[in-house]
Amino acid sequence: MTGKVEQVPPRPIAAERLRVVLPKTGAEATLAPVSRRDDVTVWQTLDGITVTFRGGVLIATRGLGDDLMSSDVQNTLAMLRGTVSSQYYPQIRSYLDGENQTLFRSYQCRRSDLSVQQTRIGSITRPLTRVTEDCVSPDNETTNTYWLDPTGAVLKSRQWVRPDIGYMETEYVRR
Repeated sequence: MTGKVEQVPPRPIAAERLRVVLPKTGAEATLAPVSRRDDVTVWQTLDGITVTFRGGVLIATRGLGDDLMSSDVQNTLAMLRGTVSSQYYPQIRSYLDGENQTLFRSYQCRRSDLSVQQTRIGSITRPLTRVTEDCVSPDNETTNTYWLDPTGAVLKSRQWVRPDIGYMETEYVRR
């Protein structure tokens, strides 16, 4: 036994793919869905990094270091469905630090913009609803942006992960 964990390639459960870019680090990859239950989908890179989304909203990362362990996004999902007005709502995130301790971050968020605009995804440009969410905590301010199709599905997004990673940009790729 060498103590190494064998790298397991993703076993996609569907033909769709998710293009992910981390502008601050320069990392980019196309991920495959490897697990889906209700509105939660786990996407995996070829080298085993995973990102998990609930209804298109980031709720967890694994393999990026100091991972986002969980995020309560029920209020964000309600806001994207239009059932929460522009008032503030809470969002709680938990992170794993370098000493395997869980750190909790509390944000107050609100929708700050809602508009329809021509949006390019891959080689196709079409009208999508752009929804902007501003979140504040005592030591951080972030802005998440979601582009929704007419059914309310998030096709593209720019979401905050954490300070050393910055934002994660995503867009769905169909085959």
